[in-house]
Amino acid sequence: MKSIADRSTLVDDTADRLRTMIFSEQIKPGQLLPPRKELAAQFGVGIATVHEAVKSLAAVGLLESRPGKGTWVSHNALQSVIHPSMILNRFGAIDAQTIYEARLALEVSLAELAAQKATPEEIQRMFDALDAAQKVIDDDAEFVRSDWEFHMAVAKATHNVLLQAFYHLSRELLLEFIRDVIRLPQVKEEASKIHRVEAEAIARHDVEAACTAAREHMLYLKQKIFPTSDS
Repeated sequence: MKSIADRSTLVDDTADRLRTMIFSEQIKPGQLLPPRKELAAQFGVGIATVHEAVKSLAAVGLLESRPGKGTWVSHNALQSVIHPSMILNRFGAIDAQTIYEARLALEVSLAELAAQKATPEEIQRMFDALDAAQKVIDDDAEFVRSDWEFHMAVAKATHNVLLQAFYHLSRELLLEFIRDVIRLPQVKEEASKIHRVEAEAIARHDVEAACTAAREHMLYLKQKIFPTSDS
């Protein structure tokens, strides 16, 4: 018979595996979870363990359930664990400089890994997002949506669940940053051009060129946002 500690570890491990499936979008927001019995067989645990793991994820907002309807991934799952407001409340205001510095580090890292690991399907999603952005370049709201889809396509192409989670959890801060910068002259046009250069480099699996494009994009934004700062 398993001890309480052993059972708790099994539940935590099962919850971690479910969390990974959610963050990697193997199970997407709004999608029903597989039956408990199926998950138990997949994870090599008992149905009761799966039930407890599901309860723990529901408690933090990752999952929702209703009797007779099943259990599904919350539509806000990827923002529910650590909302940006929690970061703001804990560490104080996050200004444009802080967001820029974080994005510079993150975007270059994402480009590097995506250039190494992207599949043809993931590369196609990048180009689809860029094509969509070009079609709506005069509509700020739609452009932001398509631009975000491009960045998420790059993030997913890293095949790194933690980086994807960081990107998802920073979504509102990053979208606010994007909304602000696209109002500046020529930013949408220049962003579209250099994003395509980055996507083409990723498609060639040219790590250096992909990183250079991501870095140049961020340095361009720096010049637009902080025109008196050094490059």
